[in-house]
Amino acid sequence: MSALARTAKTGSDPFVPAGALRCGGYIHPVKPENIELLKAGLTELGMTPPAEALTRLIGYHDFLLEYNLKVNLTGFKDERESVIKNLLNALAPWRKIDASRATVDIGTGGGVPGIPLAIMLGMDRMTLIESKQKKCDFLRAACEKFAPRVQVLHADVNSVHRQFGQVVSIAYGTLAKLVQATDDMRAPGTRIIAWKGRKETVDAEIPECRKPFRKWKVEPFSVPGLEAERHICILQV
Repeated sequence: MSALARTAKTGSDPFVPAGALRCGGYIHPVKPENIELLKAGLTELGMTPPAEALTRLIGYHDFLLEYNLKVNLTGFKDERESVIKNLLNALAPWRKIDASRATVDIGTGGGVPGIPLAIMLGMDRMTLIESKQKKCDFLRAACEKFAPRVQVLHADVNSVHRQFGQVVSIAYGTLAKLVQATDDMRAPGTRIIAWKGRKETVDAEIPECRKPFRKWKVEPFSVPGLEAERHICILQV
């Protein structure tokens, strides 16, 4: 029986599978080796989260993969791959994030990078924007359970007229598209932060931005367990 189909009368959480490992109050099916992979990765990144935050991060990840069985939230269906490419990739450049700013994650999909950052950095002013209702249903359920201070907006990015101090995005599109989509979200001093891959791709995207928005600071970063080239792109407007 699917974890999503189980009822409360069993005494189990309806969103997690039976026979799962218990950790800090949540039940999760993550293989022990992947929990160790996550812990080792966080240590390599210089993160020392409290046990409660790590538990919520693992719980969110399990919920993401479980819900992904019925709604397409992430293309990384293998557990190990998802730990690396969803969680560790989102958290790798954590030192570049200003956790005190009102932050919006656009193109969030399954909540990455917004939810992992909010959990691990204690960000209480994180907003996720998603245009698809089914994904919003997941995001609201995930936030209620694992990141209750995170807000979810069901809206097209281009229709949001609310200013934020920081924009984060992993998969929204090109830098020019990201700049254009956030025209009505930016205030003086707003930071736009984009996760990108190869430097050649970044170098090709920057000239496509409107002239005032070409002064991107581009820095490489490493993701534990991932050999692919990664760059974080930061623009302060």
